Amino acid sequence: MGTSGYSYKEWKGSFYPEKLPDREMLSFYAGQFKTVEINHSFYRMPTENLLLQWAKTVPEGFRFALKANQQITHIKRLRGCQDVLKRFLEVASVLNDGDHLGPILVQLPPNFKFDQSLLEDFLALRPPAFAFAFEVRHPSWYTEETYAVLRRHGVALCLAETEKETPLEVLTADFTYVRLRRENYTAKQLAAWSKRFGEWLGKGVNVYAYCKHEDAGKAPAYAHALLGG
Repeated sequence: MGTSGYSYKEWKGSFYPEKLPDREMLSFYAGQFKTVEINHSFYRMPTENLLLQWAKTVPEGFRFALKANQQITHIKRLRGCQDVLKRFLEVASVLNDGDHLGPILVQLPPNFKFDQSLLEDFLALRPPAFAFAFEVRHPSWYTEETYAVLRRHGVALCLAETEKETPLEVLTADFTYVRLRRENYTAKQLAAWSKRFGEWLGKGVNVYAYCKHEDAGKAPAYAHALLGG
């Protein structure tokens, strides 16, 4: 359980101590949560040095979920992206030391329609050592055909909740990936999610869940509530 990103100066005073130096944000965050979703890797290809620097800052077992680079998902749109994907995963693999690598979030554009053969071809490129979660945002993906392909490859369907969308509770792997994207959550809504997480964990399904960043610093509070804190 964690948040989407951590390096937000707006959170100083609500989550981070008011005068905490920026360079100490990650270590403070890692003292509160066990995972974080990294969006930086979508906009810019990460480097080994950057990831190793992060890894040195957090305790063993703290995991980074990296969003796949936009070259893979939005520019090449999963086609002919073998070299870019290979490079991305090579960089990500440095996090394996210390058990720091979480799932790779493959987020597709909203106008990307279901293409079974393309999905099969892309997932065939995934080395077994890497866990993938697929976030699809076009209605054409929400079919049994999609779920069957993901299950065959052991890839999780990302369950993303927004102000307009309530995700289907579809499990396609031995873990699930949840993105809680609403601006505001009530105690009742958080309790309902916490109950689901407990049920999935009871079935042996690992849960990665991330609350949306917003300037008011509510995401860490929501994450704490989901952890029962």
